[in-house]
Amino acid sequence: MKIMLIGNAGTGKSTLARWLAAQTGYPVMYLDQIWHTTDYSTTAKRWFIQQQKKFMTAHSDWIIDGNYSGSMAVRLAEADLVIWLQVSRVRSIIRVIRRSLRYRRDKNSRPDMAAEFTEHFDKDYWDFLLFIWHYDGDKLRKALAAQKSAPRVVVLRGTRAKKKFMSDFELH
Repeated sequence: MKIMLIGNAGTGKSTLARWLAAQTGYPVMYLDQIWHTTDYSTTAKRWFIQQQKKFMTAHSDWIIDGNYSGSMAVRLAEADLVIWLQVSRVRSIIRVIRRSLRYRRDKNSRPDMAAEFTEHFDKDYWDFLLFIWHYDGDKLRKALAAQKSAPRVVVLRGTRAKKKFMSDFELH
C-alpha cells in the first residue's frame, strides 16, 4: 500500500507516519528531511521531485509525509491512500511553536527534519506562522480533484479522529 500524509503544519503528520511505519514496516520518506537539505532553488525543486520518484520506484509499499503542493501530483498519481490530517489553525500554530522550541533544545526531537536544518525566530519564521494561519487546503482539494484515478482519502479532523483511526487501523 502507498500512503500519503497531508495537512497543515503541526497537524501530526510525522508522528502518524512514524506510527504507521512501526505498524506496517513500510519505509517512510519525510519530505521536510529532503527539501531542507537544498538551497530552495529551481534546480532543487527538480531534484526534490526526482528524489520522490526514486523513492516510490524503489519501494512497492511506502509512506510519504508532507504537502509540498508543487510536487503533490507526482505522489497522488501513485498513492493508494491519502490521509489528510486537520486541526484548528490555533492548535497548529501552538504545536509548531512548541515543536520549534523543543527542536532548539534537542535536534533529535524531530527525526523527520534534515539534520542540517536550523530554525530561526526571524521574519521567515513569522511568515511560516502566517502561512499556517491562512492555510485552508484549497490546493490540496484541487490536486485531489484533478486526479483521474483518485486514491482513497481519509480525513482525520482532530486528535480524537486520529486516535480512533490508529485504534481501528488494519492493513488491507
